[in-house]
Amino acid sequence: MDYHDLLARLGEGSAHPGGFTATMQLLDKLSLPAQSKVLEVGCGTGRTACYLARNGYRVTAVDLNRQMLEKAVRRARRERLDIRFIQADVKSLPFPDHYFDVIFVESVTIFTHWRSALAEYRRVLKPGGLFIDREMILSGRKTEMMSRRLKQFYGIKTLATMTTWKRRLKQSGFTSVLIKEKSRSMEMWGTDHDPHREMDVTLFENEQVQRMSRTNDRLLLRYRKRLGYAVFEARTPMDNVRKQNV
Repeated sequence: MDYHDLLARLGEGSAHPGGFTATMQLLDKLSLPAQSKVLEVGCGTGRTACYLARNGYRVTAVDLNRQMLEKAVRRARRERLDIRFIQADVKSLPFPDHYFDVIFVESVTIFTHWRSALAEYRRVLKPGGLFIDREMILSGRKTEMMSRRLKQFYGIKTLATMTTWKRRLKQSGFTSVLIKEKSRSMEMWGTDHDPHREMDVTLFENEQVQRMSRTNDRLLLRYRKRLGYAVFEARTPMDNVRKQNV
């Protein structure tokens, strides 16, 4: 069982800095056009996807973890929401070019090879489409041991500064790159009540899970001052179709 399997079995719906409260606040600030076609990448148990659908957006949500998706589907059914859930890898999204108005991502891209992920995000966005991504960033000195520990436990593949992320977005063809939120210290998800959470309570008696919990606490305590987060906003150029077809 790895970290992501553990989150799936715990039914965690907002495993990212700031938690679900931060997600709602961000989405409320964005004021997306009504009926926007939104793709959530790394939807987990579907909490954000359901919030988007309740607010009138046409939502498609993808995740690689089958157990997460099964819980997301059941959540949407309980809330009587029409959401398309698909098991998919961010490196190869199963959608045509220029299909979505908005892509919404939280704590996903750091677990991927960034070039492939950003290329796919851009490919499936319409010209002028909006990209929002909340990710952990490096805010202090990075050592080889730190990188190795974070990769081994969490599966993080991409750990970079806010400046580097902005440069990478521009290199990948995004324009109007802005920072909507930022923090130079790590704040993990909150403890707000999730009425549709499906949790495997037997995990709390599992010795492996107890060891993983202790490891998680140690890593966050050790590196929290070197890790922060930022919310990036960017757009695809209006001539996106022409550029990609050259």
